[in-house]
Amino acid sequence: MVLVRDDEDGGAETRVLVRVKDLKEPCMAALLEMAEEQFGYGQQGVLRVPCDAQRFDHVVNMARKPNAAR
Repeated sequence: MVLVRDDEDGGAETRVLVRVKDLKEPCMAALLEMAEEQFGYGQQGVLRVPCDAQRFDHVVNMARKPNAAR
C-alpha cells in the first residue's frame, strides 16, 4: 500500500495498492529516493511518496509495461 497526495497542495491523500515487484522497477527508484529524503526509512504503516496521485499512477503504469526503463 502506498499513500499519495490527491493534489499538488498536499491536501487529501489516497491509498494505492501496488505490487511489490512494481516497487523494484528502475522507474520507481526516483520516487522511493524522494520518499526516503522527505519521510526517512522509519515510516510507520503504509509507504508515503511525495507526489500527486496522477503522477504516481503514471509511474506505476510505466513500471508494469514490458521492458520499462531497461
